[in-house]
Amino acid sequence: MKKLTFIFIGVAIGFCSCKKPDTTPIQNSGEVIFGPLKFELGSMQKILDGYIVKAIAFDSKGNAWIGTFNQGVIRYNAQETVIFNSDNSIIPKDFVIWDIAVDKNDNVWVGGTEGLLKYDGKKFTLYNSRNTAMPEDVVWNIAVDSKNNIWLASCRFRQGGLAKYDGAEWTAYTPGNSALPTNSVKSIAIDRSDNVWLALSDEINEAYLVKISNNKWNVYAEKELGFKPFYFGDIEFNSKNCLVGAIDHSIGGSLVTPPPHFFTFDGKTTTLLSCDDAYIHISKPKITIDHNNYVWHYGVNSDCGVWVGERWKKFDRSEFGGSSVWALKEDARKRIWFGTEDGIYIR
Repeated sequence: MKKLTFIFIGVAIGFCSCKKPDTTPIQNSGEVIFGPLKFELGSMQKILDGYIVKAIAFDSKGNAWIGTFNQGVIRYNAQETVIFNSDNSIIPKDFVIWDIAVDKNDNVWVGGTEGLLKYDGKKFTLYNSRNTAMPEDVVWNIAVDSKNNIWLASCRFRQGGLAKYDGAEWTAYTPGNSALPTNSVKSIAIDRSDNVWLALSDEINEAYLVKISNNKWNVYAEKELGFKPFYFGDIEFNSKNCLVGAIDHSIGGSLVTPPPHFFTFDGKTTTLLSCDDAYIHISKPKITIDHNNYVWHYGVNSDCGVWVGERWKKFDRSEFGGSSVWALKEDARKRIWFGTEDGIYIR
């Protein structure tokens, strides 16, 4: 069993200052207690009122690409807002967008309920199981490696799996033709060595990490990770090339109290991090990591929060006009974009 560390993160309350957060533990009667995180959102710019934002990505020109719930794809910059939908493109009418990624050539890849869209700056192309080897028409998550290979989670309940597109050929990976332990790919992340990592969870509360390196597959299950994660949310890599992941407890339980909500994994050692706030038991938890290695956390019908070192700060939905945060991304100017049920807030 791998080395396992537990860190319990205290709930942060109130707003104090906008300075760099203090992460020094507070000593109290011999115990280490993590005090309130001194961190506030401050004033934010609001754009795109009325749009339900599900995904955000940025190209090298500074354009924001925004995926919506049945409202098309939006290209946004300070000079103009362009909306692509079924009226002016081949985007299907009821296309719910789950993820957006931009490759090294500034092609925009949009995944959703009707397959995968590519925008090359002039036109859209729609890929699905009828014209490619994609195992399913739905795309939940997209990642681009250094060779410009497009990796996507193309799966449904007990169907599909992982797909790869190198610009010429498509390859589908399922439990039937690969080391994939289950069909359900929840998240894809590329590390700094260009290895592809997958977070997978199946319907019987089993979760796995998979590392694909030069066609070699390593599967990390409960034994290798040292804990039973039940269900994974997002995974991402920080600047130290350490994997950070979210754990979803809305489906399975935990023998640990409070249960872990995040974990880090460096290939050998797992560290579990918990917040004793019940709100974090959310459905489909997602994360994004900013330039400070702060981990921003959000999910379906929940508040947003940020984890800094060993402290936690929750932001109530009132910060976003009462809306849940459904997408979150940092741009090249180090601004945080919060996509909500009613537009975007930029910090």
